[in-house]
Amino acid sequence: MRVGIDARLANAPRTGIGSYTANLIAALSRTGAPERFVLFADAPLAAPPGCETVILPARNRHAWTFAALPAACRRAQLDLFHGTANFAVPAYAGCPLVATIHDLIPLRFPAGVSRGHRLLFRVLVGRAVRAARRVITGSEFSRREILARFPAAAGKLAVVPYGVDPSFTAAGDPAADRRVRERHGLAGRYLLFVGVFEPRKNVPLLVDAFEILRHSRPEASDVQLALAGGAGWRGEAIAAGVRSRGLEPAVRLLGYVPDADLPALYRGATLAVVPSQYEGFGLPALEAMACGAPVLAAAAAALPETVGDAGELFAPGDPGLLAARMADLAAAPEHLAALRERGIARAAVFSWDRTAALTLAVYREAAGGRR
Repeated sequence: MRVGIDARLANAPRTGIGSYTANLIAALSRTGAPERFVLFADAPLAAPPGCETVILPARNRHAWTFAALPAACRRAQLDLFHGTANFAVPAYAGCPLVATIHDLIPLRFPAGVSRGHRLLFRVLVGRAVRAARRVITGSEFSRREILARFPAAAGKLAVVPYGVDPSFTAAGDPAADRRVRERHGLAGRYLLFVGVFEPRKNVPLLVDAFEILRHSRPEASDVQLALAGGAGWRGEAIAAGVRSRGLEPAVRLLGYVPDADLPALYRGATLAVVPSQYEGFGLPALEAMACGAPVLAAAAAALPETVGDAGELFAPGDPGLLAARMADLAAAPEHLAALRERGIARAAVFSWDRTAALTLAVYREAAGGRR
């Protein structure tokens, strides 16, 4: 079976969907399955074994998805096409379709996107749900969300949990890790946030809580807060607020951190804090646990499902409450050690090889035996 995959976002720099796409493709190539994978991208892409690439330049992403891609799929004589990025599904590809819908963030958290994007997202996700034979999502939470908004998905939804990249591991070189942290201006104890700065990520709550922590707990005066991520939608205000309040250098604005540096930052963190109000899965929490970082996550959306009993949860909304939880955990080394062990064990359950095997099963169901 020839399976086409939308691989545009697999090129670096990657956000969540890009990481999902790149890791899924790599894991599919390792399965030894008889399927042949055809990767469609808009820029040169290194294809793993068992894959071929088709490069399609286009004026913009919508022209690529809805004009260039369907024609290329027909020329490639595919048996199936997998759209990995929510609504980007070529309805006239001439073959059965599978769509991965990661979340419904523009609909459930509209403050993070423009009104035009929200309307377009609703129309195109509905179109993708109707066109696809099967719809993949990463969590039971997202499955319920999609079903509530798009009843046409009934009978099509498959929950396929994501994996964690093998580079995210608790086993690192202490000297090399220290050099990475020093390069980012981190010494001693620090709290770590990883993610794009946008409203649903709730970074202002974390910054407010950290300021309270610094002022109310003398024993935490040496703790830093590291914010690793790009600006995103309206994210510039967060960096401006940190500077205007004189929180630097206690708050380190690291910007986009290369994937190669993230494991060292996680391994050195006193605590990884995930304050998001809405996540369809919560990959940063899983990556942190895999690296042995104790996790404190918001009790919101899919995060409790991903973290399980391997991390601590807090009710988002009250910076004073979050400050107290961070201070109490930072002062409890034995509990932090237990969280590290539980997190490593929890993360081991999530592998991209398992994700690939479950995804292959969805492909074969969707193709209905076509060869």
